Amino acid sequence: MDDLVQFLRARLADERERVRSTAGVLARNAGALNLQPERATAHAQEMVTAVEAKIRLFEETVHPYLWVEGRVGRLAELQMRLMAFEYTAHPGYRPEWAPDQA
Repeated sequence: MDDLVQFLRARLADERERVRSTAGVLARNAGALNLQPERATAHAQEMVTAVEAKIRLFEETVHPYLWVEGRVGRLAELQMRLMAFEYTAHPGYRPEWAPDQA
């Protein structure tokens, strides 16, 4: 399970950096992209907020319960597997991490 935790944290960190970069480009180039500047800025902020929320969700409500016995631990593990499932195309993703393997 430690490998999956490390994998998910790395993907979320990568996503945070990618989103911050993309959000900045989107906000700065709204006109060239035929977007209203206000809407482009709002969308950029939504992208950043979404990834930050995913990181907090994992760190605050999933990770602390992964090694808890019983239903709580099983639910935390399933949640982690579901979060990682988004990254199945990544070369480091392992099929045994799929949610249906929990």
